[in-house]
Amino acid sequence: MDLCNFDPGHELDLLVKASLRSMTAIWMGLTTMRKEAEQGHFEVEGDPALAGSMQQWLGLSSFAQVERRVA
Repeated sequence: MDLCNFDPGHELDLLVKASLRSMTAIWMGLTTMRKEAEQGHFEVEGDPALAGSMQQWLGLSSFAQVERRVA
């Protein structure tokens, strides 16, 4: 599996369209892919099995479980 931020010129298994902000919020556990998609901030095209398992293989940051503190 490769992660590309440009068109590599061959068939893609999965195309993810999202902002860095949305992807970071998902990775940090602040939101979910479903919520971001419902708000129009996250779109996935391609293999349904890969799309359905994306959260599992993307994982979460080790900081996602740390309680947020207010400054």
